Amino acid sequence: MSELRKDPITGRWVIIASERSKRPKEFDTLRADPLPGVCPFCYGNESLTPPEVLSFRHPRKDPDEPDWWVRVIPNKYPALTEGGEPLRSAEGMYDMINGVGVHEVIVETPDHQIPMAALPVEHIREIIWAYRERINDLSANPKIGYILIFKNHGPSAGASLDHPHTQLIATPIVPVLVEEELKGAKKYFKYKERC
Repeated sequence: MSELRKDPITGRWVIIASERSKRPKEFDTLRADPLPGVCPFCYGNESLTPPEVLSFRHPRKDPDEPDWWVRVIPNKYPALTEGGEPLRSAEGMYDMINGVGVHEVIVETPDHQIPMAALPVEHIREIIWAYRERINDLSANPKIGYILIFKNHGPSAGASLDHPHTQLIATPIVPVLVEEELKGAKKYFKYKERC
């Protein structure tokens, strides 16, 4: 299981998730694209992923079947896992929290070849609506303190699959830098009474 570890000098938390090393390595091959039908995010390969959490699809279509255009699924190789309580422990001068949280993948399109920048504006709007729905849903969980949406593109950025997708991580702690920025914004607003 993963864990969050606190740097005793900076006060920053990092996620240690050794299970992530088992992710597929599409970019390790010499081929620019995987063989057709191999990508778990492609249309028709829904059975290769965990059950969907949310999808935008044609009415009266079953979950985890084709006919979707945006799909949210749990990450098959999560940095954090749902279930349990965020339990804090210490070993010497080091603080740790077990790796409780949420790690999801937002599959932006069923088409492996179309990057987000080439999608119609209406489709991009629905991707953003998927972000919004997941943030609103996860914000209701008292165990969640912070939600981050990020995108890796290419092997140098840490992506393991080329298919257009975004990731969402929800953690029990708020990063130090984010806390400082929020405090600074509140202080400024209190002083200026405006943004």
